[in-house]
Amino acid sequence: MNTRRGNHAHPHKSVTFLRNIKGIIVRLSSLKRYRGRPESPNIMHLAVTDKCNMTCRFCLYKNDNKNYKLLDTAKAHALIKEIGSPIILLSGGEPLLFGEVLETTRKIVRLCRETGKITGVLTNGITLKHVLLRHYPEFSPGSRFFFQISVDGLKEEHNRLRGCFDLIMENIRFAKEAGHLIYTNTVISKSNIDAVNKTMGFISGFSDRMYVNPVLKNGVELDEQGLQALGDFIINNQGLRLGNSVNFGKFLYGQRALKCMFHSLVSVTPTGKIKFPCYCYGEGAEYLNTFGEFLEKVNTHKNIYENRLDPQCMNCYTHCLHEADVYARYYWNEIFEQIKRPGCLYKKYVAPLIRLSSSS
Repeated sequence: MNTRRGNHAHPHKSVTFLRNIKGIIVRLSSLKRYRGRPESPNIMHLAVTDKCNMTCRFCLYKNDNKNYKLLDTAKAHALIKEIGSPIILLSGGEPLLFGEVLETTRKIVRLCRETGKITGVLTNGITLKHVLLRHYPEFSPGSRFFFQISVDGLKEEHNRLRGCFDLIMENIRFAKEAGHLIYTNTVISKSNIDAVNKTMGFISGFSDRMYVNPVLKNGVELDEQGLQALGDFIINNQGLRLGNSVNFGKFLYGQRALKCMFHSLVSVTPTGKIKFPCYCYGEGAEYLNTFGEFLEKVNTHKNIYENRLDPQCMNCYTHCLHEADVYARYYWNEIFEQIKRPGCLYKKYVAPLIRLSSSS
């Protein structure tokens, strides 16, 4: 009896392993993510709601939570199918708030995973453990599914900016033990650039993919020296599973000119409208009803925003909007840069999925 059970276990492990090896190949091939064509954006960013259980000072969606908005699932599904982006990111507000917000997130994640999208839920992590304890099938671990959590420093710094550090760390540990891929985003400003090595060294202990992102202009944005320091860190620490490309590091350092591929990421607000030109553009942004309208606007204003000629764009270094140009124009150079760093490709793209496979 024990032998028979053992024999049955091996095929399951083999299938899981092969499935995740396929996921590794897909992830490696998807490095060639964006070719600069606005009609084929690489990422869709869906803001499920503007309701949140935190009050971060630099949030784009501040409200009193009494008259919050919730993305219509039919609208979301239609846009996902029409636009066809391979990567879908769901955020908020907070997309894992219990009640109708969570139910909406579950429905959208289910569609994304059923249609083979690489799907990420961007969460502050406060309710993560409680959500996972419900064992929702939509949130089961997988090579194409991850949670991305903002961690903006060690305990004191993170609590100053966001709060709930200890709870979030506990919930991350729980998710990791449950077999989930955990990605992190760390906003870098004048207040934490000096501690970036220590901070990211700590985060590398639990993050499968770490992104660092210069803060938008709000009085504490990095000066030229700070940008160079962050660029130098990215260039020389790829082995920490940094999601940022070497060429993005060179861009921050002033060694590489990158365009802003604002059209590589289509941002859908909780009202179901597409924000133009991009999700981090502030006063004066337009909210469009259809993807066709978005493309018309892109074609009309492409030169202005790609080359950061608009006043709001001049000091914007948002990583995802510039990293797309790395893969559009410098793909093979980036591959060469990664290969020059022994073990980095393995650590960044293979090891996390091998871990996922062995824990399945």
